[in-house]
Amino acid sequence: MTQDQKIYHEQRLRVAINRRTQAEPGSVNNRIPPEFISCSEDGRVCTVRYRLKPEMRNPMGWLHGGVMSAMVDMGMGLLVYYNADFHLCPTASMTVNFLRPGRIHGSLIVQSEITFQGHKIYHTSARAWMEDEPEKLICTATASYIVTPKAVPLDEQKKRR
Repeated sequence: MTQDQKIYHEQRLRVAINRRTQAEPGSVNNRIPPEFISCSEDGRVCTVRYRLKPEMRNPMGWLHGGVMSAMVDMGMGLLVYYNADFHLCPTASMTVNFLRPGRIHGSLIVQSEITFQGHKIYHTSARAWMEDEPEKLICTATASYIVTPKAVPLDEQKKRR
């Protein structure tokens, strides 16, 4: 892979993230938007950042496990969406392993990787850590995603109704 190919994947992954986070105002993807950090030269590994907010805490004051699950699911799902040529790919299954509590201040970094790519299914893995403590994993996850036919944009769907 050349530097030009890496730049190509970076630019297209940024487009994929923007498409998914802006597709429907008020959606989970829109309310917890990832920020692109980096990707591999082949576009099969992607790292994103999530800015943590006080409303994302659980009753003990730590990052809520459901919110963290949504973040790793979104990180892996966006990578699949990109590699599946912008087809929507709903989550078929996901396992999240919580390793330690996440602080509510700061940012959570999620690195996702495609571990298997078939015609209709993708398998992925993810690792997450606090940005200021990269040596301490907060959680790991694996998931499978099903490739669907190309989706009709929401504004088009609304026009057809």
